[in-house]
Amino acid sequence: MQQFSRKENFLIANTLNCVPFLLQGHSVLIDLRNECSVAGVIDNADGHMNIHLSNAVFINRMGQQVAFDQFMLHERMIRQIHLPPDVDVADDIRNWCDKGCLKKPLRSNLGPKGKRTFKQKRAQERHKEILQELEKKRAE
Repeated sequence: MQQFSRKENFLIANTLNCVPFLLQGHSVLIDLRNECSVAGVIDNADGHMNIHLSNAVFINRMGQQVAFDQFMLHERMIRQIHLPPDVDVADDIRNWCDKGCLKKPLRSNLGPKGKRTFKQKRAQERHKEILQELEKKRAE
């Protein structure tokens, strides 16, 4: 498992920056802010939402395609990530939250093992609220 900084852990646990992290190994299409697109397999994603793709195809505004072995996207360039139809992201987020959202071992002065901190509890509640909204939209 990757080692993240404290800020990256916070962003992954408290925002939807966890989606590219959970989609590692899946093929996705990403729309960029400059009206271009990139399709490829997510190799690595960090807490700031920087994404490394392999076997990527860059599609410019004119529809021309350029193939790359490796492609890196910075967070500020990403507009939208198209989720693969075979992946249930809501279920993945739910399972990830149940496992503890990047839960690290607790120090001995924080109390008994297994007890969640306030931040961990708040992050899990926020993700569950997002999942409920996704399920409502899917039912409509």
